[in-house]
Amino acid sequence: MKSHVFRGTRWRLGNVKARGELGGCEGPHISGREIDIPVGGSRQQDLDTCIHESIHACLWDLDEEAVSESATDIAALLWRLGWRKKK
Repeated sequence: MKSHVFRGTRWRLGNVKARGELGGCEGPHISGREIDIPVGGSRQQDLDTCIHESIHACLWDLDEEAVSESATDIAALLWRLGWRKKK
């Protein structure tokens, strides 16, 4: 996959670039905006990061604390339900 549409706006999918960086999401107003998520990740933290950055893309106006709490809670639920990256 090279891109994904969140709420009618397309983001290019990128991989985490900086060492120690979990992810990132550029604002919807940026031309050629990119969302960086862990590609190939298989840990619960990778799922959390993917959800976290997706929430940023969908609900750009939410503050960081609300995004972090929501992503962690959703990731924990999905992990408990058995969601894992398909090999």
